[in-house]
Amino acid sequence: MSPSELSDSPPRHCLVVGAGIVGSCCAWHLQSSGFQVTLIDRVAPGQATSFGNAACVSPSHVVPFSHPGVWKKIPGWLLDPLGPLTIRWQHLPWLAPWLLRFMHAGTASRLDKSARAQAVLMHRVVDDYHQLLEATGLTHLLRSRGALAIYDSVPAFEADRWIYDLEADFGFDYRRLETGEIKALAPELNLPGGVALMLPGWQHTLDPGAMTAGIAEAAFGLGTQWQSGSVQKVDAGGDGITAQLEGGSTIKADTLVLAAGAWSNKIAAQLDHAVPMTAKRGYHSMISDPGVALELPIISGSRSFVMTPMAAGLRLAGTAEFAKLDAEADYRRAAVLVKHAQQYLPGLRTGGVSEWMGQRPMMIDSVPVISSSPRHRNVFYAFGHGHYGLTQGATTGRLVTDLVAGRDPGMDMTPYRIDRF
Repeated sequence: MSPSELSDSPPRHCLVVGAGIVGSCCAWHLQSSGFQVTLIDRVAPGQATSFGNAACVSPSHVVPFSHPGVWKKIPGWLLDPLGPLTIRWQHLPWLAPWLLRFMHAGTASRLDKSARAQAVLMHRVVDDYHQLLEATGLTHLLRSRGALAIYDSVPAFEADRWIYDLEADFGFDYRRLETGEIKALAPELNLPGGVALMLPGWQHTLDPGAMTAGIAEAAFGLGTQWQSGSVQKVDAGGDGITAQLEGGSTIKADTLVLAAGAWSNKIAAQLDHAVPMTAKRGYHSMISDPGVALELPIISGSRSFVMTPMAAGLRLAGTAEFAKLDAEADYRRAAVLVKHAQQYLPGLRTGGVSEWMGQRPMMIDSVPVISSSPRHRNVFYAFGHGHYGLTQGATTGRLVTDLVAGRDPGMDMTPYRIDRF
């Protein structure tokens, strides 16, 4: 039953802050459930972090980034500015408290807890996207062909085998491919002496920015209002929400949904408290005319990047960098992805490359915040999805709408609460 059916009063007005994939999905679900929604962001829907991700819906990735032994890698992260993951050493004093909590979250018992929480969400994502994209007429943007995970050598794969085995324990199967199967699935791929795995549950979108914008447009078609701007301050009281924008104007609403990704802590700290989240910056190089044809994404476990076929060409996405939100981009990290891809795709043409950097909201336990506020009955949170904002967008939108509407979401929401730390 929708909120408008519960009484003769007008639908409650929900302000959704953040127009990435998570916020856009929240807006559509809320509007479809009878709420009146205003969606606000400083840029158009799908044009920030959701624009440049790896374009993959990756349900099998449930193992958190912090796990036993990860602390041993930190010296290498500091020393190699072009490695798969790096820390800007000059930002280390600022990052140190988060890194300590990140390492502490990687014990065996905490790893299992985080992986279980992610698995519950991930088992819903394919069905939730199917329903959302069917309803919005956007199914043409999603492909369900699985993905290949590759390793340059057998020892490299064996070092990571535990990850795939743990994911299989949670119901996400994989299969090691024979040489002939690799050639049939990816004729252009050069992998002498390497290992390839089939991840059958993966999907990819031909344009994550367009898919996000399309979901937002569908919400607008149902009555959602768009507001361009940046929220600086929020007050939540018994008489509703007042959001103050940059420039001094205000928006009033009955309910707030905070889905501002890596920027969410600024508002969360005003209403409840900040959470242990930092920006994990990702890069991509987009090749408009690659000269090679891939039918499905290829994930390099050895080099930590993804090659995804898209409508506009071949996207090479990956590398991760811990740095402050306002730090300048280091596009050498995008350029190195092209060199990696040339090792795997000898026929790759590298003209017409565009580069991009975006900010992923990284929690210490890799589990997002999908939660009501402990202090305010009319405040809800939907952020902290890390690498999996695209993957979990539709599911988060559905769950948040259930929370706002006072419905049973059909699962235990305790692992995702903002006050779990």
